[in-house]
Amino acid sequence: MDETPAHSAASAAAALRIAETARAAAAERPRPIPAWYPAANGLLFAAGFVLIGLQWVVRTAPWQLTTGFQFAGALLLAVQCVLAQWIERRPGIIQTVPRCTSGRRLAAAYLAPLVLAFVLFFAFGPGGLLITVGVSGGLVNWLVLHRERSMARPA
Repeated sequence: MDETPAHSAASAAAALRIAETARAAAAERPRPIPAWYPAANGLLFAAGFVLIGLQWVVRTAPWQLTTGFQFAGALLLAVQCVLAQWIERRPGIIQTVPRCTSGRRLAAAYLAPLVLAFVLFFAFGPGGLLITVGVSGGLVNWLVLHRERSMARPA
C-alpha cells in the first residue's frame, strides 16, 4: 500500500542525483590558481580605483579626461570581477574566504587599509579614499591570492 505518488519519488531521486553530483564536484581537487593571476587581480583592482579617484586629485583636467579616467577605471574593475569569477570559482561551492586563511585573519588584512583610507578621506577627500582603497586593497588581494596559490601547490 504505497501511497507515494510516482512523480514525487522521481523528483526525490532526481534531487538525490543532483546532490551527489554537487558533493562529488566539491570533493574534487580545485583548479590551481595560475601564476599570473594574483598580480593581475591586485593590479586591476588598484588601477581601477586609482583611475576613478583621479577625478578628485586632478581638478584642472578637462571633463573628457576625467570621464575617460572613470570609464577606464570602471572597465578595469569589471575585468577584475569577471576574471575573479572565472579563475576563483570552484565547482559545487562558492568560496568566500580563501582556504589558506581564516575569516578573522582576512577581515583584519582588509581592515587596516580601510582605516587608512578613511583617515586619508578626511585629509584629501574622496580621491584620497579611492586611491588608498585601490592601492592597499589591491596589495592585500595580491598577497592573499599569492599565499593561497603557494599553499595549494602539491608538495
